[in-house]
Amino acid sequence: MEKTINGSVRTPANPKLTTKTEECLLFSNLVKIEVYYCHFMHPALLAMAIPAISPIVTLEGFQAKSGLIKTTGRSVLEYLVKRGIGKVSNHRFSFSRADRMKVAILALQSGNDIETVSKYLTWQDFEAFASDLLNLAGYASELDLRFSKPIRMQIDVLGINYNSQLAIVADCKHWKRNDLSSLSSCAKRQAERASKLLAHRRKISYVIPIILTLHAINIRFVDGIPLVPVFKFNSFVEELPLHLSEMKVISRI
Repeated sequence: MEKTINGSVRTPANPKLTTKTEECLLFSNLVKIEVYYCHFMHPALLAMAIPAISPIVTLEGFQAKSGLIKTTGRSVLEYLVKRGIGKVSNHRFSFSRADRMKVAILALQSGNDIETVSKYLTWQDFEAFASDLLNLAGYASELDLRFSKPIRMQIDVLGINYNSQLAIVADCKHWKRNDLSSLSSCAKRQAERASKLLAHRRKISYVIPIILTLHAINIRFVDGIPLVPVFKFNSFVEELPLHLSEMKVISRI
């Protein structure tokens, strides 16, 4: 014991008790951090995760490709799995071909800018995501179609509903442009592709050309052709019958 200036007696703190209290506080803070990461993930971390999304990846591999430290990498992976992106088994994480695009959309919705996210994506990521959504909606999808006759033509994504003989022809745009001139030119070329497709596929009677973009823009239609942000593509396909009167539909007749 020791005396204070005013003569009162002060009992020294128990070192073991102090250490134990600090450990409890530290554990409590760690739990709070884990809970925080389960519900929120910093946008920058989601963007850094995009290039590390592979068919099969370990925590160490994810860490190396993303540049994240191990504990943060684990938190990001657990965050994604809890949101239905990827699966974990035997300390390995597996992702589908469309999961990279799903992470990109999540990163955009969390506040990342389009330039940051787009640099981590390829055309294949964009097209694979659109293809998977079409398959889930009951369409048979094809990617990167190329025709040489009567003229050379390439289609990014084709979705066909054989019951209705209706096809969706999507041109995937990776850039960020809002000027009407560029959009009109792109829409015109897409309409031409849709028309020529009918000459190659006899089981298709109607074609809806669309432009699929990575970002949201204010313009919804250009010459009757829908401009669809990729994160709204699922709802667009589901609600398609309700909006056919607003769109350019190219028919064989």
